Amino acid sequence: MAPSDPRLRLRKDDLFAYLLYTPHPGQAAVHRSRARHRVLACGTRWGKSTCAAAEALAGLMAPCEQSLGWVVGPTYDLAQRVYSSVNRLVKLRLAHRVVEEDERQHRLVLRNLSGGLSEVRAKSADRTASLLGEALDWVVVDEAARLKREVWDAHLAPRLVDRRGWSLLLSTPRGCDWFYRAWRRGQRGRDDETESWQAPTWTNPHVPEEVVEAERARLPKETFDQEFAAKFLGESTEPCDTCGGPDPEVPGIVVLDEGEELGECPECDEPVDEDGRTVVKLWPNGKPHLTRIILHPGPANQQEERAAEVSTPGAKPVDPSRLGDPWSADVAGFTESR
Repeated sequence: MAPSDPRLRLRKDDLFAYLLYTPHPGQAAVHRSRARHRVLACGTRWGKSTCAAAEALAGLMAPCEQSLGWVVGPTYDLAQRVYSSVNRLVKLRLAHRVVEEDERQHRLVLRNLSGGLSEVRAKSADRTASLLGEALDWVVVDEAARLKREVWDAHLAPRLVDRRGWSLLLSTPRGCDWFYRAWRRGQRGRDDETESWQAPTWTNPHVPEEVVEAERARLPKETFDQEFAAKFLGESTEPCDTCGGPDPEVPGIVVLDEGEELGECPECDEPVDEDGRTVVKLWPNGKPHLTRIILHPGPANQQEERAAEVSTPGAKPVDPSRLGDPWSADVAGFTESR
């Protein structure tokens, strides 16, 4: 909620110094951001839970009449990891501000910097019934990639609407899922309200280089790339919020009229038609692929010649879209326009 006195504002640097917390450069970048939605993809042992706890505590101490925030994890054990860190910081330096604590309900109420009441609760995403009904000022989601998309879309994001609340999503990547889409939204200025970071383990200066290199040598490359390099692996099958792709309803062949060109979705960078709809088809095998693009059909005699050419055994597949996907013989009847 709005500060009880609009002249009051939390200075995070001073709060963190008082808490004896010195963020490393990657954590500091997250703390400095004023984006309403922040998304952090990071490697193991990067310090995301510490970063999450510090942001949650900053949310608690922000001057206002009353506020409510949630710390959410895929399970109570994971939610408790951040909540316990918040509680530990409070007991260390801010015990005099505790108004109420309910250990059974994982709930803590503090007197914030303007004298108002601020509350934090730990929540488990595997109990969606407990995620209903309350407007939130902020939410911190740890291991967000382990949550189902509908938990965020239907149970968490709507809680932030009424109060224009902020969110911090943190996770080690788990493929190109909804968390990947949220992370992409914060890249290259796609969304003015979202900022995101990709933070490999070795950007934490407190992790010895030899530890990282030992894990690199021990683990399969894909496992290391995901767990330590914080890379999103695999193909995305989550629908883009802007263009809708990949979409099983996209036709197998799209014919472009003369002068018509494919555009690019501002969110996912995949090709779209002139109406902004995806031309990436989700095939029955669950794999997304660019549909076959036909640059406007030529005269009938050229179509017949081209059909014979692509139907010739051993003929090299052509790609009239110039987008890099092989084009096979089942498009007989159309020709590419040079």
